[in-house]
Amino acid sequence: MFQTSLPVTSRAFFDREQALEMIRRAADRLRAGAPSWLCILGPRKVGKTSLVLEFARRNPDPGIVFVLIDVLEGVPGSLEVFRRCALRAVDGALVGEPGISLEAVSRRPREYRRALQRSARFAKLPAEVQENVLDLPDRRLDVEDLEVYLHLPEQLAEALGITMIVALDEFQELAGAWGGRKPRELLPALRSAWQKHKRVAYVISGSAKSMLTDLVTREHSPFFQHFSLLELGPFERKDAVHLLRKGAPPGRPISRQLAEQVFDAVGGHPFYLQLLGELLTNDAPPYTERSLKDALQELLFSSTGRLALYFQNEFERLVGHSAYLSAVLEAVATDRKTLTEVAHAIGAPSGATVRYLQRLGDAVVKGEDGRYDIADQTFRLWVCWRAPGGTVIPMKVIGDEAEQVVAERLALMGFDLVYQSRASRGAFDLLATRGANQLGIQVKRTSLPARFRKAEWGRMVAEARRLGWLWLVAIVTPPPGTEVHLLDPAGVRPGPRGLILPETAAIENVLSWVDQKASGIPRRRRPS
Repeated sequence: MFQTSLPVTSRAFFDREQALEMIRRAADRLRAGAPSWLCILGPRKVGKTSLVLEFARRNPDPGIVFVLIDVLEGVPGSLEVFRRCALRAVDGALVGEPGISLEAVSRRPREYRRALQRSARFAKLPAEVQENVLDLPDRRLDVEDLEVYLHLPEQLAEALGITMIVALDEFQELAGAWGGRKPRELLPALRSAWQKHKRVAYVISGSAKSMLTDLVTREHSPFFQHFSLLELGPFERKDAVHLLRKGAPPGRPISRQLAEQVFDAVGGHPFYLQLLGELLTNDAPPYTERSLKDALQELLFSSTGRLALYFQNEFERLVGHSAYLSAVLEAVATDRKTLTEVAHAIGAPSGATVRYLQRLGDAVVKGEDGRYDIADQTFRLWVCWRAPGGTVIPMKVIGDEAEQVVAERLALMGFDLVYQSRASRGAFDLLATRGANQLGIQVKRTSLPARFRKAEWGRMVAEARRLGWLWLVAIVTPPPGTEVHLLDPAGVRPGPRGLILPETAAIENVLSWVDQKASGIPRRRRPS
């Protein structure tokens, strides 16, 4: 089954065997009394937390307690993250003896302390450690007291004869957690405390690849040579196809061919694959290219789609209120550009453009040829789609050549194009909207005159009447010399084996034709 709301483990977990092996080696060193630290790099939602959870599931060991913290939980950029870390370490060390989650009741200090008295393991702790644990809910969390929180996991592990792996996700967000002091002063404080620990290993992870890489590899960084690097990227094709096919619910199989098409459309990011697989299999099979078009339209190319909303949040996080940052993203989304080309596109000096690109961080990458591009190609598609005239993007990604040509022609006229769901689209391939007007479009690649079976034509007539749409037929002639003809269905006439729509039914001005049809004004027909 596809899993999109929680970290993925067990049967829903795929690939990452080499990454699991790196964590296993770190766990072995921790058991041997020589802990090592690991830095996991990867885009958001790529599976960094799932990786640690899956290792814990596959390697049950009462002697190792896993403490996982997302720095973005609670109050981002606050020292409170270390209180949460300490509380989760206590919860893990006492293995549920209090009968409730101590972190959950920590805002009710009396209940918290009563619960601790029910734990035999708590009673075994040295007096000083007991005092620190009892004071966690209401102890000050400032620069002077930070060491108490940082050393508590080690103290618990030593007193109870266990070990711990503390994992901090989106570690780069701690840069703003140091109150009035300079952010860089926090890192030496962490290193100073952590390097004294023999029973706790640390795993940091985050999506700011450049920042974290510098943190662990730059010579003057406080964490220089303290962490091993592990990079998690999108799945390769074979692993993405495996995830889609094995993750499909029983009785709702996804074919290899369709799984390959999904990969071609959105790449191998596991979160995107899970979302698309879940949406695809919500309907009954069989699943075809048409099903994929519907799912992508709903998921990515829609203002309310789950992936579209996720990207909207990422976009706002990246650009804030800066029109220039937004313009830079849109400029490099349309095609890869040099620095000079980006500066020209946004109307800014080269020096300022360099600073804008730097502010976008790892969202924009510079290729070996010196051209800039958006790192996440699915995010790039979404940025292109939200730009003026961008509604043609879905057809370029998943449409056939004829649909692409027709969509581009209509987009130039100011229409917005969408793929509708199978239930609402019916006989039509595209829906074009302009203001309040909705225009169903049947796309055919054929020579003129176009020929239709009576049943096929009757279905389009009935569908348009039921939905209240205007409609037309778009004919794309075969190569060479591909041409697009937009034909008025009112020009249809009987043929020897059905119905014929001739070239004389061509609409000279589609915008005027739509306005006239919508207002009920009869159109002057071209003479035969």
